[in-house]
Amino acid sequence: MQAGNFVQVIEDRQGLKIGCIEEIAYRMGFITKQQLTDIAQPLLKSGYGQYLLKVADDKM
Repeated sequence: MQAGNFVQVIEDRQGLKIGCIEEIAYRMGFITKQQLTDIAQPLLKSGYGQYLLKVADDKM
């Protein structure tokens, strides 16, 4: 439980997601901006999908 709380605090303070494989793949050039956006579309109602769109728009 402490580990989960720690991860949540870090994500909230830094505005980053820990272990976001889609973000890592995008930043390393394994997927394109369009592919990242396509992955985010079904997840738009969640904070995760919104986060992926921010990464695609380089607002991070």
